[in-house]
Amino acid sequence: MKNTLRIVFLYLFLATLTVSCQEDAPAPACLKVEVIGEDCETGWYILKIESSEESGQRNNYLGQLQNGYVTTDNLPAEYKQPGRKINAALELNGAYGPRCVAINVMYPSVKVTRVCQTFSIQD
Repeated sequence: MKNTLRIVFLYLFLATLTVSCQEDAPAPACLKVEVIGEDCETGWYILKIESSEESGQRNNYLGQLQNGYVTTDNLPAEYKQPGRKINAALELNGAYGPRCVAINVMYPSVKVTRVCQTFSIQD
């Protein structure tokens, strides 16, 4: 009985090790986003993600974010002007978000993982 139990635990350990060593999911492609302005809490900014069809991302892996509004607290300082458009890779940040006292809409919080390209404000 002990040998069988040891074999089962060894199998479970190897299965866990194998799963953890597999390749990670593909990284999200860069999305075209526009900085809308500050959110309800200082340091948080609202971003508008353009539709994937409009930004030419139709066949690329986009992750869970397709289009709409999101909020972030790690937007680099040079991109914090309202109306600024950038290409950036975003990932959902479920750990924390802005603390708003009274607000009508709460946007999903994201992390900017990298900035791929910038555009002028007129684009």
